[in-house]
Amino acid sequence: MAQPNSRTGKRFRVKSRHVLGGTIVALLIIGGSWVMAASFAITQGTTETGSGVYHGTAALTYWAEASAGVATQPGTAPTALSVTVGTPTVLAGAATNYAVNAWTLNDIGHFWKFTEATTAPVSTEVELQIAVSTGSPATVTNVAVYIETQATAPGAALTFTLWYDLGSPATATITLNSVTQVSEQCTGVGACP
Repeated sequence: MAQPNSRTGKRFRVKSRHVLGGTIVALLIIGGSWVMAASFAITQGTTETGSGVYHGTAALTYWAEASAGVATQPGTAPTALSVTVGTPTVLAGAATNYAVNAWTLNDIGHFWKFTEATTAPVSTEVELQIAVSTGSPATVTNVAVYIETQATAPGAALTFTLWYDLGSPATATITLNSVTQVSEQCTGVGACP
């Protein structure tokens, strides 16, 4: 009687030359990767220098923005604000509307409401830098206007509304992208940043 074969599978023997060959191929791939990576390395160029002066900022506690928005401009032409440093528009002794740019009756305008506190220093010039981005593609208009606090501090807080005419009475024709406003106190009348 024949003996049954008890071997269920073949055993493969790994030859040392295959291990050695695989190791060499792996090292070549890793080495080639390093060479490739080195060709994409970022190198440092010439030294760049910069300079500037840090200016600390603080809010003008006596000149605070109460609100801002978009609305139809008032029916009475507001007083035009000065665009000349050294000859600022002196704020009125009562709540007043002022025009930042050319005003047109019934046009849509962007407004800022500022509250002048009773603690406002007297006869102090403030520069307001305003940037308005409109249209598509965007057009940015930069305007600097100058105000001066009254010669006598107000007895009660006053609210002043500044209007920027957006150029149309129809809101559908206006694309308002962004508006920024920065107020800076001048070191003296005519000595603004």
